[in-house]
Amino acid sequence: MKKVLFFILFVFVFNLSFYSQVVNVNSTTYTVPQLVQNVLFGGGTSASGCAGSVSNITWSTGSNFAGGNPNGIGYFTNINPNFPLLNGVVMTTGDLTRVPGPNSVVLSDGTDLWTGDSQLQTYIQGLGIDPGLSIYKNASIIEFDFVPLTSTMSFDFLFASEEYGGFQCSYADAFAFFLTNTTAATPAINLALVPSTTSPISVLTIRDTANNGSCSSVNPTFFGSFNGGSNATSSATNFNGQTIKMTANSTVIPGNSYHIKLVIADRNDNAYDSAIFLGGGSFNIGQNLISGTGALSNLNNFTIANSSAICDGKTLTLQAGITPIIGATYAWTRNGSPIGGNTYTLLITQPGTYGVIITQLSGCVQTDSSIVEYFPAFNIANPITLNNDCPSGLFNLRNNNTTMLNGQPVGTYQFKYYLTQQAAIDQFPPSQLAPNPTAFSGTNGQIIYVAVIKGACSEVRSFTLNTVSCGFITATNTGPVCVGGTFDLACTTAPVGYTVYTWSGPNGYFAVGQNQTGV
Repeated sequence: MKKVLFFILFVFVFNLSFYSQVVNVNSTTYTVPQLVQNVLFGGGTSASGCAGSVSNITWSTGSNFAGGNPNGIGYFTNINPNFPLLNGVVMTTGDLTRVPGPNSVVLSDGTDLWTGDSQLQTYIQGLGIDPGLSIYKNASIIEFDFVPLTSTMSFDFLFASEEYGGFQCSYADAFAFFLTNTTAATPAINLALVPSTTSPISVLTIRDTANNGSCSSVNPTFFGSFNGGSNATSSATNFNGQTIKMTANSTVIPGNSYHIKLVIADRNDNAYDSAIFLGGGSFNIGQNLISGTGALSNLNNFTIANSSAICDGKTLTLQAGITPIIGATYAWTRNGSPIGGNTYTLLITQPGTYGVIITQLSGCVQTDSSIVEYFPAFNIANPITLNNDCPSGLFNLRNNNTTMLNGQPVGTYQFKYYLTQQAAIDQFPPSQLAPNPTAFSGTNGQIIYVAVIKGACSEVRSFTLNTVSCGFITATNTGPVCVGGTFDLACTTAPVGYTVYTWSGPNGYFAVGQNQTGV
């Protein structure tokens, strides 16, 4: 009996714990400016990513209007694994306090309606995708300015709506993330688009026919979950459905000033609310500052493990961001110790962990670091000369590979032979590669340059071609073995002072040529 009671108690506690995993919201922990600076940029702890670059924060929601309209902007936290954001900012067209799950009531708040947003309405009407649209209402809006430090900006978000299911075929609330380059005075663009399309996100552009058979699925891979039916009691939110976690992003110009407007509104009436959840700490306008110039650009760490270490004897220029920040100071460190001066870039000549501290005029302070490693130096010997082969008189440039390998296994390095030193350094152009390296028709005294290559690194060696005589000889009284006549078939052993050479001639016979002293 005790076991049965224990099991019932366990099931009760388990279900209570599972069903209590809902999104929690509040509007008192942070003011709206703090939601931007401490939550969007700081993940709900403290401002990071240079939130000091954010300014002119404004907002509007139901509580900004007379008549007792609800507040639609606040902070959320979450532990429900079915909801992919841990914390952040929520903006809804209804009452913030009714956002948490389970999905038990219809969300149609704001009966004493507040206004919509003219920019959002002009944008949607301009697309011609909603001919039934007459007005937007119950708009929740957050706007602010920022200055990016890198060439991209991004943040995570999720769209949820009570319209999923019954109204996903024809009736869509709207939201947009309007981004404007105010320095260049360019038109605003909407970042809240279905990936790889120009379609704004709504229940009409992301939906699954399984939740309403009256219309077909549209971009179902971006639909996250339907919170109705058997899923209602375990839903993290009170909305019928939601998308997957998505990322809004755009290329930007570092140092330019940008304005972003985050807005969501009800279509035509106050019924069936929708919301956007913005990921805490995901607003990135340049946290990762350090990059390198040249072939290894835009890497934060330069290590042997990721095959981006620096080649022996080479240098690397680190830079703090894409472009310098006007009025900012730069302080560099190596292995924790201060080095260099107030410079935007730093020339690296030795390994170490390099850090930079950027202090802007606004008081914003950003830091970043980069690990720089060097590949080991090559163990390559330097040959001096190369004699031609006999009897062809041509040069086999690869005969010096053994000398350069210096006892290392064949295949340790790759060798390319060039006619000029610069071509060997650049490994370009192909026209400067020595033709037929195993039978190269070189000239006496010509210098051959060798690009010795291992991975991403290379070094240059050189040697001089030395032409020796390779002809048959006729000799008399030159030794006891072959006396008189021409050294040919009858003479397979050389007299004193001569060398025996073999090659594939007619019938593959031995022959005797002059020694390789140039005599």
